[in-house]
Amino acid sequence: MIRHVVMFGITGNGSLTPRQEAQRLGKLLMALPEQIPFLKNMEVGINCEQAPEENAQLVILADFDSIEDCAMYTIHPAHMAVAEEIGKVKTSRCCVDYER
Repeated sequence: MIRHVVMFGITGNGSLTPRQEAQRLGKLLMALPEQIPFLKNMEVGINCEQAPEENAQLVILADFDSIEDCAMYTIHPAHMAVAEEIGKVKTSRCCVDYER
């Protein structure tokens, strides 16, 4: 089992604060397991309002049976659509893929 962990720094987009933007993106991400059968489990976390602003605003934990499935996820059209939305407001990204 591979756990894919990604943390994003998120900026606001004018009408939404960084936290609101992270919440919007989190909803898009949570729709992915229904669309991608080899995505076994996904959890999304939004930085706590009381936490320091310099923290990442969004974290994704996704589970796959193999590193190949994780690679296929990154190029899946449903993921690519969400990644495009994230790309519009991300200020940073950090990723780790590890075996569980």
